[in-house]
Amino acid sequence: MIFLDTNIFLRFFLKENESMFQRLEKLFYEIISGNIIGVSNAMIIAEVVWVLSRSYKWNKEKICDNIEFILSTPNIRFKDKVILVNASSIYKEKNIGFIDAYNYSYMKANGVTEIYSFDRDFDKLKDVKRLEP
Repeated sequence: MIFLDTNIFLRFFLKENESMFQRLEKLFYEIISGNIIGVSNAMIIAEVVWVLSRSYKWNKEKICDNIEFILSTPNIRFKDKVILVNASSIYKEKNIGFIDAYNYSYMKANGVTEIYSFDRDFDKLKDVKRLEP
């Protein structure tokens, strides 16, 4: 297995350098073919979302389409893939940030219905009770 860092996905999506993009196409072909098994994590996805939204001003739909591409690519493994898929969907649908969407999805996956937080975005989620200390 080989870990796939944030910049691998960003350079593929952004296509800013043709030579690099062609090398990445070959890498993804090798991954999809099963010659390489990739592994990544939620921090990488969060960083991809942050960079695409803040630095490149991509809209949520375009970001989520690309996140869903990563998560559905054969032979790229994520320990918390189901949580990430749900987070992407919630991020696209609700007016909340990706990290909050991920935390909400994590809570749901683990049967947690209450959260201590000063972040009022959690008030937008009907089945979570936000508490303040």
